[in-house]
Amino acid sequence: MKELTSGKPMKLIISFALPVLLGLVFQQAYSLTDTVIIGRQLGENALAAVGSTSAVVSLMFNIINGLVTGFAILVAKNFGAGDHDEMRRTIARTITFSAAAAAVIIVGIACFIDPLLHALDTPESIFEDARTYLFIVDLGLVATLFYNLESAILRAVGDSVIPLVILMISTALNIGLDVLMVCVLPMGVAGAALATVIAQFVSAVICLIYLIKKRPFLMIKPKDFRFTASSTAELLSAGCGMALMYSIVDIGSIVLQNGINGFGEDIIAAHTAARKLFSFTIMPFSAISATLVTYTSQNRGAGKYSRIGKGVKSGLLLGFACAAFDVLLIYTLGRLMVSFILPDCAQYVEDTAVLYLRVNVPFYFFLTVLLGLRSSLQGLGRSIIPIIASCIELIWKICTVLFMIPWLDYMGVILSEPIIWTVCAVIIGIIALMTIRALPKEDSVSEPALEKAKGEPDDQ
Repeated sequence: MKELTSGKPMKLIISFALPVLLGLVFQQAYSLTDTVIIGRQLGENALAAVGSTSAVVSLMFNIINGLVTGFAILVAKNFGAGDHDEMRRTIARTITFSAAAAAVIIVGIACFIDPLLHALDTPESIFEDARTYLFIVDLGLVATLFYNLESAILRAVGDSVIPLVILMISTALNIGLDVLMVCVLPMGVAGAALATVIAQFVSAVICLIYLIKKRPFLMIKPKDFRFTASSTAELLSAGCGMALMYSIVDIGSIVLQNGINGFGEDIIAAHTAARKLFSFTIMPFSAISATLVTYTSQNRGAGKYSRIGKGVKSGLLLGFACAAFDVLLIYTLGRLMVSFILPDCAQYVEDTAVLYLRVNVPFYFFLTVLLGLRSSLQGLGRSIIPIIASCIELIWKICTVLFMIPWLDYMGVILSEPIIWTVCAVIIGIIALMTIRALPKEDSVSEPALEKAKGEPDDQ
């Protein structure tokens, strides 16, 4: 475990973020493995079918991930304050509310899957494959929930290494099952979906065994399921705030996907390939954001306000360095990366995917500000502004479908996110600066945290 309440912020953030980043790499390897195998073995239409559901799948995953990430903010706060009893009660509440949310999502998607795909304007030529893939992933959401929940709790108490190790094992299994179910057995897109679900389930089981054996202080008992009005309100505010923020962004992506699906299979395939590579290139920003949530939460709980601004600054500097690397990568190797995913596609499809990446990547500097400061505000318990920024993003994506796509065709899609990243980064940046400057000037360390800190130098 790693406590982020003492030591040099830059060193702590790098050491914590690196395993998170590697974990994101392996999570994306799940998705990329599906994409490469489907694209190469089953063809462009099968890839388009999977891509046409990507916004809905992302919405499901991010609602769950947002909930557990938000709930883990309070776990980290309790841990930073040294209050392990309240931490276990928070974990018990987290399990209850997360399971209820997952059940609602699974039933809702299963009941309305056809109307949803029709609403997304999914082409008839790929409709059945899209339906099959989405249905299987939906049923497997239980496995996704419990792995993400366990990982979020471990990261909240400073352990970002073990979730990575478990995920590496699961990824290797996923790749093997992909080869078996798609290349060896004629299971089509259903095989790719099943491989991912099984691998997620194995991750959840291994992580649970580790918690039981190695982190007994995190294990809850029946007495921990106590739901007071104040604690429940605080937990739901943090969890639902983060989930709402994530879901608003993804609802906007679903609206945008509707416009993209109207362009036909070629553009869907190009957009899917570009977004897969986009997901890889922004992983450092996601890792830094996840780190800043834990960092700010722990230091807020410990009352070490003087460390918060320094940590946020360190995180943003790391993000800028990663953005510069991404620009170099896409402009030198972007076409090669696209051709790896779509080896036999038409030149027009490849050119479209490359154009998407080259227009988007220079705006990663604004994206790292948006993601990093949004997470920092969440860690500080200020969830309203990130939600408002997400609402602005949703409105903009609706405007993209209504106005920019009819005006600029697919170029309207390409330009949509760079514009809104810039606007929201400016808004979040101003408010985050004001919030951090308004924090107490003097540290106020709690008694349990003070006991833990005895003998530990606080190198700020």
